[in-house]
Amino acid sequence: MKTPLLSVVIPAWNRAQLVCDAVTSALAQRDGEVEVIVVDDASTDTTAAVLEREFGRRIQLLRLEHRRGPGGARNAGARLATGDFVAFLDSDDVWLPGKLAAELEVFARFPDASVVVSDSQNFYEGEADGTSRFAQNGLLEATRGQVRVASECRWLWTNSMNTVHTCSITVRRESLLKLGEKLFAEDLVCCEDWEFQMRLYHSCRVVVLPQVWSHVRRFNDASRAGRGVPGRPTTPEQELTLLRSRLRVIERSDWLQGLDPNLASELERFRHETSVKICGL
Repeated sequence: MKTPLLSVVIPAWNRAQLVCDAVTSALAQRDGEVEVIVVDDASTDTTAAVLEREFGRRIQLLRLEHRRGPGGARNAGARLATGDFVAFLDSDDVWLPGKLAAELEVFARFPDASVVVSDSQNFYEGEADGTSRFAQNGLLEATRGQVRVASECRWLWTNSMNTVHTCSITVRRESLLKLGEKLFAEDLVCCEDWEFQMRLYHSCRVVVLPQVWSHVRRFNDASRAGRGVPGRPTTPEQELTLLRSRLRVIERSDWLQGLDPNLASELERFRHETSVKICGL
């Protein structure tokens, strides 16, 4: 069997009404060259049945007996990936047609790049929510709208507020394997994506593609356990969970050696800010 060009890992928990959109958007990227791996994270609804009915052997469906959270589900799926490139797509998000083709052009232009990150647009209950992610995290201004190597951009990724969305990241599998078997933390309710991204940005050559190729959709469907829902104020418990997760990531980031002074300063500033907020709750 021909090695797939791209492996897509989609974690899903109780997303029978949405996950098919994500799968369809992935399969549509390059017909016959995309390997879709859906990890059903011990759903209690009809997620698995819907996927089997709609896609059959067009996808790999891994069903976990016990819920492991987004980090554990992504890790389980990544172990099955065989493609030259690997990407992660949440079950409520979708890729726009042409995303993979645009990223492959960037990889061809920068053959020593390990990672390409592209822009995305938030949606809440079907309506566009604010500006694009790169407009929010500083990457649009830093790149001036041009494809650039991340090290050329004054982008303070040591602040979790400046992350890109996980569905916007495509990695060469050979580079991903160097990070070890556990790519995402499994002991965090949130911020596991930030920790994963910091590992990539610190160890890989990353190229920034300032074009929107993903729609990040949020719905008030009770699927964000322990996390806030866009459009609604967070509860004190949710805010504390988020802050404690941020601080835990920072406190165990001693592997971030030789950081650019601006990145190191922002990490320390963010640590202090997070600690003060925790004390205030």
